[in-house]
Amino acid sequence: MNNDIKNMRATLLTAKLRRNFTEWLRADADRLITAAEFVGGAEWQDRAISVSDAIARGAEPEEIYADLTALHRLLTLDCGSEINSLEGRYSLAIPSDDARAADAQLCAEAMERGLQAMRRYAASTAKEKT
Repeated sequence: MNNDIKNMRATLLTAKLRRNFTEWLRADADRLITAAEFVGGAEWQDRAISVSDAIARGAEPEEIYADLTALHRLLTLDCGSEINSLEGRYSLAIPSDDARAADAQLCAEAMERGLQAMRRYAASTAKEKT
């Protein structure tokens, strides 16, 4: 019985963290869009706009998981590891003292927390079904 209560609490906590991520995506959409454009250019700005529009229409974050993980990779400069790629050229040109770089870092951290919450929520709900 005690394990059931612990599992239920864990599920409720991960649901809350996932909900907080969705709320952040709504509230800070402009920051995410600006950060994506700053780090990756117009193509990434469009992708962030698409994510923002989907969330605004009521999409669940799991429905746009691929876009969220791609944006996270961009904001953590994981996409910029290839010098010859457009993202690589953008990441090389990012001045570290630019306020937009700090915003991009904040977005990357929020995305990291949110994606972790989504994975934990999926795992906890799958565990409940078994």
